Amino acid sequence: MKKKTLLLFLPILVSVAILLPASLTPNLFSFKPFGWDEVGQLLTFLSLIALFLERALEVFITTWRRPGEERLDNNVQACERKITELKTQIETKIQQPETVASIEELTVENPTQSEKRTEIKQNPGDVSDLHAGLSKKLGDLEKFNLDRAEYKSQTRKIALWTALFIGLLVSGVGIRALETLIILRDFPDKKPIFYDGQVCIFRVLDTLLTGGLIAGGSDGIHKLTQVFTVFLDKTRNQIKDKST
Repeated sequence: MKKKTLLLFLPILVSVAILLPASLTPNLFSFKPFGWDEVGQLLTFLSLIALFLERALEVFITTWRRPGEERLDNNVQACERKITELKTQIETKIQQPETVASIEELTVENPTQSEKRTEIKQNPGDVSDLHAGLSKKLGDLEKFNLDRAEYKSQTRKIALWTALFIGLLVSGVGIRALETLIILRDFPDKKPIFYDGQVCIFRVLDTLLTGGLIAGGSDGIHKLTQVFTVFLDKTRNQIKDKST
């Protein structure tokens, strides 16, 4: 119960510890005058970095993980071929029944004499062994498919976490999105008491945001660019309509 209470209040305490100093510090930021050209240049640059990162990760991840994926693909394909072969054998054996010759001994009135008669019967072929083999192969196929899906899921996780790590590194060295659009206020006389802490928090958040944006790939940045373009076009049209 104490652990649950601590986990409940921990985010609140952290938020208060961050927001209270920030509320006591004057606004440290002001936006630069920017338009579509500046934002488009920033998004294009980030998209280029994300594109480079995608291609590099594709080479590294493919070199590392592709052999294991090909091995699992081969297992699945071999199992599927065997299942198809067993199904064909079962259908063929059912459609072509076995010919069985049985000899029956008929008893007559004289016990010393007997009559034997041979009877030809068409019995369906025994496919129990084939069905057992088919059931085993179906189980193997399900296992191979699960192994392949889990392997691909692990590959995606590795690629995503690696992209996030590299994105954070790129952002950490100074390529950040928000900081290029704002101006930090200068306090020549005396800095506010929480000035350095607030700037540090801002840069950490900017690093996380930019790193996640780069890790999301060039497609995500391209969609963001399209959203911003549509927003600007609508804004311009509204201004034109009001002016006319």
